[in-house]
Amino acid sequence: MRNPNSKLADPAAPWPSRTSATAGESVQEPSEGVSALPAERQSFPPARGETQPRPGSLKREWSKAFTLMLLALLAGAAATVVGVRVVTEQIQRATFQHRLESQAVTELQSGLDAHEQAGLQLLSAAPADTSAFLRQQEDISARFDAAAGILPDDHGMRATAGEARAAWQEGLSAHGLWGEQVARLRGNHLAEAPAFAASGARTRALLADVRRASLDALDGDIAYGAQVQQMVVGGRVALFALAGAGVFFFRRRMTKHLMRPVEELYRGVQKLQSGDYSHRIDVVRNDELGQLAAAFNSMAATVHDNHLELTFRATHDPLTGLANRAVLTERLSAAFGTGPSHPSGTANGASRREGLLIIDVDDFKDVNDSLGHEGGDALLIQLAQRLRGCVRAGDLVARLGGDEFAIVVMDDRGSATGDVAGRVQSALRDPFSIDEVRLKVTVSMGAAQRSAETADPAELMRQADFAMYMAKHGGKGRYQLFDARGYDEMTYRAALRADLAAAVQSGQLRLDYQPVVELETGAIVGVEALVRWEHPTLGRLGPADFIPLAEETGEIGAIGCWVLDTASRHVAGWRRSPGTAADIWVSVNLSTLQLSSDRNLAALERILANPAAQAHKVILEVTESALATSSDGGVGALNRLKSFGVRIAIDDFGTGFSSLSTLAALPADILKIDRAFLAGLPGDAPAAAMLEGILEVARKLNLDVIAEGIEETGQLDLLRSLGCEMGQGFLLAAPSPSPVLEALLASGAALHPPVDTDARAEGA
Repeated sequence: MRNPNSKLADPAAPWPSRTSATAGESVQEPSEGVSALPAERQSFPPARGETQPRPGSLKREWSKAFTLMLLALLAGAAATVVGVRVVTEQIQRATFQHRLESQAVTELQSGLDAHEQAGLQLLSAAPADTSAFLRQQEDISARFDAAAGILPDDHGMRATAGEARAAWQEGLSAHGLWGEQVARLRGNHLAEAPAFAASGARTRALLADVRRASLDALDGDIAYGAQVQQMVVGGRVALFALAGAGVFFFRRRMTKHLMRPVEELYRGVQKLQSGDYSHRIDVVRNDELGQLAAAFNSMAATVHDNHLELTFRATHDPLTGLANRAVLTERLSAAFGTGPSHPSGTANGASRREGLLIIDVDDFKDVNDSLGHEGGDALLIQLAQRLRGCVRAGDLVARLGGDEFAIVVMDDRGSATGDVAGRVQSALRDPFSIDEVRLKVTVSMGAAQRSAETADPAELMRQADFAMYMAKHGGKGRYQLFDARGYDEMTYRAALRADLAAAVQSGQLRLDYQPVVELETGAIVGVEALVRWEHPTLGRLGPADFIPLAEETGEIGAIGCWVLDTASRHVAGWRRSPGTAADIWVSVNLSTLQLSSDRNLAALERILANPAAQAHKVILEVTESALATSSDGGVGALNRLKSFGVRIAIDDFGTGFSSLSTLAALPADILKIDRAFLAGLPGDAPAAAMLEGILEVARKLNLDVIAEGIEETGQLDLLRSLGCEMGQGFLLAAPSPSPVLEALLASGAALHPPVDTDARAEGA
């Protein structure tokens, strides 16, 4: 299937390095200095002073984009790690500080409780260890000092601890239990116990405040951690939002500047594959993709130019610039409604009547021989120019090859084809000038007119070609219109020629035998073998229908050998039959082509060399006209055959142009007088005189005579009176198949014509 952009149907389509060239216009090369490139392929250097924009880089652009995205990802990860670590450390630090503070307060409370119990014992004058009591005071004082180092100033924890210490000391001093006061304490002071317990309760209350402040500090640290966590989450959300925006932005940018250009490139490649070489891509970027698009456009332009050039070369003759055979065929196919642009026959196409002229230069070989091939080419170029001037705008001139041209004529009226042929003949009246040599050139033109019976373009071409062939063989320099009857005869002969090749191998040949009679007695002295062709479809054909074709195709050698071999074997078998004369002979017709071919002559010799053929009882008939056209009269070949013992008969004697001296030089034994001499007998006196002269010459040359075509009793009586010894014809016996003649010979009957009977026949 051809490309939809094919220019075969339009031979006038322009191509990059040529101007528009129709079938009737000459092809011109581009002028010197003019660029043959299309506009989109021409490039010019920048003007002086102009600066070329710095080419972009898709690699750099997307490297930056992916670097930014990577940095954003790393920043988000770092913020997350740092935020989580800060929150974790904050909570751990707050928890650890709260544990230390709680431990310090707990230890103070336990120490104060124990010390208070010991003080109550001292106030009640109960036995007590004062030294241990003092050591407890020192230990509690040390614990207050340690707690002051642990508790921070936040929330007043350190100050509250100081107040608790002061309240503890005041309570002990007020009841004589602080330090050296213990040694001076005497008597029972149990009444002071409630006041002492109240001072201890105040101290414990202050320590409880410290514990609550520690819890408040812990809550504050936890709240701070939560704030940090919220900040981290907010930062992550912001980073995710930024990443999403970046992805959306880069996706749009990728779609616009990467995917769409790539898709455009893909569509461009598909366009090229489908045959649309004019498609181009918009170059919108100054980076690798832009360079790729520009490279694609350059490649597409180059492919387009090459396509146009190749199309022109494929549809035009390179020598003359005319359309070639492919364009002619497509034009005719389109006219018949079978071309790619005419998928079916339309009413418009059916109403048109195209005419086709086939033009062949007469004696063009002589031009090449005298002026060389360069001179022949120059003649063809000038002839093409004259042919262009003879056609109308809608007609097509094409060169088929060699010195053969064709013209498609739009001939709705039926007379335009003849008008174009007349203009061609008029245009060729003036001589051609080739290298200062003036030549008078004629052409043979054959024309065929499309009709309702014309099946297809090939048939129209065959008809026009046949008409040209008939014009050339009718004297050259002629115009011949297609003759359907002559064409049918030619096709019949062509079909017959093709079937003839298989006739011998397929066993389609048959032999009839016509007796040769001794005219005085009626005895059968010999038979002539006459070949017939039992055609599978046409029936029985006589030798006049196919022997000339066999001589044209070369099949005459195989047919002649088959006839000689078959006839000699048949008659040899008859001789062995009871009642048949043992010396009966058989005559076989030979073609001069069998004598002029060494291969055919050798095949005849092999048959005659076979003893079964009994060559001494075989007569080979050669026509007088065939011998006259042979270079040496066939004398050498006949002498070779006579060496096997055969006799030679000159068939159809008197119709050729050989002289008596030629007859004397031939190795002939028998003369067969042609039926033309007997046609007017016995009433034609000149013919009778000529017949008498031939018989006398034969007697002088010691040649036997056989008269052919005896069809009337008067002819038979005249021949007898002139002393003719042998004859054959329908009056005596018609050609018969082998079984019939074998039975006739076996009967031994003599052949005498009935009284007052004439026999007419069209011939053997």
